[in-house]
Amino acid sequence: MAKTTTLYIEDAEIKVLVNNGKKVEKWASAPLEAGLVVDGLIQDETKVSEEIKALLSREKIPAGRVIAAMSGLKSIFRIITLPAVPKNILDEAIKNEANRVIPTPMDQNYLSYQILPSAQGETKVFIVAHPKNTTDSVIKTVNKAGLRLEVLDIAPLSLCRCANMEKVIIVSNWLDNVDIAVIIDRIPQVIRSLSLPIESQSLAERISTIAEELARTITFYNSSHTESPLDESVPVLVSGELAKEPDSWPLLLDELSNQISSLPSPFVAGEGFDPSVYIVNMGMALRELPVGADNQNSLININAMPGFYKPKGTSPASVLVPTVIALLVGGLVWGWFYIDDMKQKNNALEPQVQAQETALVQKRAELSTINAQIANTQKSLAEVEPVVTVLNNMLWDMYQGRETITGDYKAIYNLHSSNIGFYTIDYGPYQGDKIVTKTNVLTIRGYCLTKTAILEYAGILRGSNRWQNVIITEMMETILDSEPIYHFEIVLIN
Repeated sequence: MAKTTTLYIEDAEIKVLVNNGKKVEKWASAPLEAGLVVDGLIQDETKVSEEIKALLSREKIPAGRVIAAMSGLKSIFRIITLPAVPKNILDEAIKNEANRVIPTPMDQNYLSYQILPSAQGETKVFIVAHPKNTTDSVIKTVNKAGLRLEVLDIAPLSLCRCANMEKVIIVSNWLDNVDIAVIIDRIPQVIRSLSLPIESQSLAERISTIAEELARTITFYNSSHTESPLDESVPVLVSGELAKEPDSWPLLLDELSNQISSLPSPFVAGEGFDPSVYIVNMGMALRELPVGADNQNSLININAMPGFYKPKGTSPASVLVPTVIALLVGGLVWGWFYIDDMKQKNNALEPQVQAQETALVQKRAELSTINAQIANTQKSLAEVEPVVTVLNNMLWDMYQGRETITGDYKAIYNLHSSNIGFYTIDYGPYQGDKIVTKTNVLTIRGYCLTKTAILEYAGILRGSNRWQNVIITEMMETILDSEPIYHFEIVLIN
């Protein structure tokens, strides 16, 4: 089985791993000066590439094909659902929906995606918007190091690939980087990558911060999956520095009662190998291995390298042309001895050729009549086609609008607590004097027993990242049977 070399450039160090199948043959790391890489963005491509060369030379790892991973910081992961559309417009449909659901400007990101298994009549897609500057810096640095980069992975997706479970929560941290992922049915449903200010935090403080982010991630998932929320049966797997601190695991879970353990290594290695340090490298290598019968790893194998960076394959012409020339030369040498015989046969075939030409003239006349009929039909179709196009566009816009509004209404209802009651939920121009907006908005009017519950509900709506602005435009207290009731108005703007 061919060997695979994987490379991961972190903020503080470079990690390289060589595996042969599921056996680790070599592993090594090299520290980086502070400031060379910041939040996954390589600031000095030349200097980092020299460090890569030095590491590979020191470890006697040949420069050749590699798989590299970039940090998941500032990348946005989503699962979108589209109606079943023709393949020739699927790419455009995915880009249009990504523009709608990704909260950062798409001109600052590259978009990568993978089609998922879907029900009939729909298309599910896993999409990643990853920052252009970080992506470009990693690709250019690897190329400057003299390596042939064919696959660019994203660290949290590699991490998810290491969990051989259909349903699991993964928490991994190394220095100031933290990745949290919720995997359901072998597909990452929620991924969060964040950076911690480690200079000002003790280990206990970092654990407390990670615990808060873990609880927030679970709450976010449960708020949008009320029919099947995460419960204590879903295991939590930890990696990185957390794997070395089992005494801190109860602090990480806080009030949760889920079973927690280290993320097991998918590979075997010699003495001294720490799988928690090279877990991202092993996740990259897994994508190269054949799928086994007991495989339950993540289904996501996105190559995040933009198409114009991908190495071009060998042109068929560059192989065929020399071969053809050689054959022609050989054919010419033999052909001179064959020409006289061919002339005699051509003379014998001449009467048959003339008969075929006469028949061809007749067929051309018939074909001319058919072509005239086709031209008339195409003219009629051309007159109808603009109308069909307009109707199709209108139908698509109406479908998208309906899906968006239906999704908004479901989210508003699913995210509210039992303390909140609704009077009305309206979609359209804002009917009030508290704000000025030229777009259609969702206006929620309701009541609650406490101000806190209203503020918490507005916070949950903001945290869902479904709307650009969530504004509490009114909060008014009235007394009913000696008890205060708070009436509120919340406006959601896209």
